[in-house]
Amino acid sequence: MSLFGKSEEKAAQQQAAQMEAERLQSLSAAEMAEAVMPVFGPDGVRPGHELNILQVMSWLMSSHPGGTKYLTQLRNPTREAIQTLENAGLVIQMGPGGPGARLKATSLGETALAGGTVGDYLKGPAGT
Repeated sequence: MSLFGKSEEKAAQQQAAQMEAERLQSLSAAEMAEAVMPVFGPDGVRPGHELNILQVMSWLMSSHPGGTKYLTQLRNPTREAIQTLENAGLVIQMGPGGPGARLKATSLGETALAGGTVGDYLKGPAGT
């Protein structure tokens, strides 16, 4: 009986991971950016340090065992989210670009995270 229980538990975890990946993929670039930004904060992967896109995607799926198999599906939405964060001045790319680009929250990004105002910066100036 325990074998079936383990199998059912694993299947449920995989289904939850797949649903989370699908949910993240369905977000707009701004919504995904808002979901990504906390990775650069105090509860992120490496607070105050540079990160790469793989670390960002892994963090997004970290609460779902087996979620790493969905990371390739999150690559483009995560890149678009990072671009949105860069355009808003919340994240900066350090060093050369490409797949190994290192990313870090700007001072503005850290302030927005601390104040819970990331979404406001992603909306842009009032009236736009």
